[in-house]
Amino acid sequence: MKAQIASILTEILDETITVADIQDDTNLTSDLGMTSLNMMYFILEIENVFGVEVDLEEVDLETFFVYKTVKAYIEREQAE
Repeated sequence: MKAQIASILTEILDETITVADIQDDTNLTSDLGMTSLNMMYFILEIENVFGVEVDLEEVDLETFFVYKTVKAYIEREQAE
C-alpha cells in the first residue's frame, strides 16, 4: 500500500516521493507540502486506486493528513 500511496503522491506533488519518504507518522500536508487542491486530487486517486468511496460528509478530512490514518481508512473501507 505504501508504494501505491508514494506513486499517487509523486503524481500529485510533481516530485519524487519514495516509500522511504513515508513513515507511519508522516504528515502529508506539513511534511510533504500537500495543498488543499492536492488533497482533493489525492482523495480522488485513493478512490480510484484502492476501489473505495470517500464520503466527505461522513469523513473527517484530517484522516487524510497522516499516512497511518489514510492506511487505516483504506483498510477499513476495503474490509466492508
